[in-house]
Amino acid sequence: MEVRVCAVVPVLNEERHIERCIDSLLAQTMSIEVLVMDGGSDDRTLELLSKYGSKIKVVSNPGKRVAQARNLALEHINEETTHCLEIIGHSWIDPDHVEKRVKELEEIEADIGVKIGALGCRTESSGSADTISQWVEGALSTPIGSGGGQFQKFKSRGQTKIPAFCLHSVEALRDVEGWDERFITSQDSDLSMRLLAKGWQLWRSDVSCVYMHKRSSLSNWWKMCHRYGFWRTKVILKHPTRTDVREFLPIVGLIMIFTLHSWWWAPAAYGATLLMMGAIYRQKNAGISSFLGIPLCLVILHTAFTIGLFDGLVRNGRAPRDRS
Repeated sequence: MEVRVCAVVPVLNEERHIERCIDSLLAQTMSIEVLVMDGGSDDRTLELLSKYGSKIKVVSNPGKRVAQARNLALEHINEETTHCLEIIGHSWIDPDHVEKRVKELEEIEADIGVKIGALGCRTESSGSADTISQWVEGALSTPIGSGGGQFQKFKSRGQTKIPAFCLHSVEALRDVEGWDERFITSQDSDLSMRLLAKGWQLWRSDVSCVYMHKRSSLSNWWKMCHRYGFWRTKVILKHPTRTDVREFLPIVGLIMIFTLHSWWWAPAAYGATLLMMGAIYRQKNAGISSFLGIPLCLVILHTAFTIGLFDGLVRNGRAPRDRS
């Protein structure tokens, strides 16, 4: 069966980035459908989308959130569509991204003899000159910042539990009844665990990547890190096998500080490691401030994520307010 792709783009107030996203989708070397799911934008997003006319389809998403948008998209895609491309309004792709993804998908399925549920890719920086964005990018590039999630700098192809920015099989999505709309964040992690439970293989490959704008303020970086920790707890409570021991290392370090007789060496080692990360992972075009900015972002990541882990045990979630 010929692979037919629809790019599904959930948006809410993305006037700063939406044109670059849509332009990159329309520039693909392989013909695709573009379906934009608007969650009620009250900035210039809809005005900017209107200029594309019939080249794209814009659908109102009353549920506002990403999971609702993607489930609604399954009702609007063409019957011939075999795969949905996961993309967001503040990201974009190279012109041959979809063609490379499809070729890689077909090669993997030919090699293993079965259809796969999703094929993920790497996430790369937008290349922003903004200072805070460069700090965040540097922090996420480090071994103690990326963890095993969507920002991991993996190489080659292989099976995974956590593919990012996937080319999803529509058949697989419908087999698990789409996204769980209770998840405001980490809905893709939950989806992946349910696909695996249903016997679908998940793969990732580095033949192409998605470029994404990172947070440009430390307050928004804190909010994002807290939110990811919060919803990681929700995912782990539902899917215990999603647990990644690396995400609990800050808690282990804190326990060591308060329980060891020579308590001082643990924070000293942590501080030295942070400075080393700042020195090694500073972007070439970044200023000297990254030497301290990257450690600062790592401290925020570890602190906010850990607080979020505990917060997820006692509270229900709410929609994020730090992305506009």
